[in-house]
Amino acid sequence: MKNNQRHINPEFFKALNHYKAMVKQYGEEHPIAMQAFMLAFEYSPQWMKDEAYAMADEYLPKTSGYLDNGEPVYSLQDIAKHHGVSFEEAEKNLLTMMQNRDELGLSTDGVLINAHVNRIQ
Repeated sequence: MKNNQRHINPEFFKALNHYKAMVKQYGEEHPIAMQAFMLAFEYSPQWMKDEAYAMADEYLPKTSGYLDNGEPVYSLQDIAKHHGVSFEEAEKNLLTMMQNRDELGLSTDGVLINAHVNRIQ
C-alpha cells in the first residue's frame, strides 16, 4: 500500500450510503438522518475525523476555559451566543444529540456537566 493511500473501514461506506439515503428520503434535519450521520462519522477513519474537527473550529466560539488537565472546553452559553440562539434552544439541541448518541450506543464522554472549569479571564 502506498503512503498516500489510507485504509477505510467498509462499515463506513455502508453507514455513509445509509446516511445519503436517509437525507434523500427525510431531509438533512430529520432525526433519522442525523442519527445516520452520527453512525457514519463514528465509522469514519481517524484522519477524516481530524479534518472534520479542524473545519469545525470555524463554527465554535473561542475556548471558554480549561479543565485542570489543560484540555480546552466550551460552555453551552458561549456556543449559544456564538450561533445567535437562546441557551434553552442550544440546551435542547445538545440533549437531543446526546439522546441520539445514547440510542445508537455511542459515547457522550466529551459532554461535561458541572465540571470544574478554569475560565479564561
